Amino acid sequence: MSNEVGDGRMEPEPASDWPEGSLTESEARDLQFDRAAVVAVWVLDQDEATRTALLGPDPPDDAVVDIVLETDEAFEMYSYTPHDGTTQWVTYGEERKGTESGATMRDTLTSYRLLVGDSDLQ
Repeated sequence: MSNEVGDGRMEPEPASDWPEGSLTESEARDLQFDRAAVVAVWVLDQDEATRTALLGPDPPDDAVVDIVLETDEAFEMYSYTPHDGTTQWVTYGEERKGTESGATMRDTLTSYRLLVGDSDLQ
């Protein structure tokens, strides 16, 4: 899905079938039901300065711009961020559970909030 760069980080790619702008928390919750394999939805609560930089003045308090979809087998990370000259949703690919990169994602999720679902991290 994504290309790995030399130091092991994933190079983001545009996410297909995502909205034009940020999500609301309600829309993010719906991803658990819209995608059959998703067991949990994680969000990163960004500060107002970050939301303003991405969304313009007076961004919604519940704007979701970083999200991880958890399945039984993997984590899928998405961000609404500047990419290819525009602000759009990108994907960083899939990190399989039970692997080193999956363990790194588990550590990353300590700074995220479980929005909805049943995660095996809880």
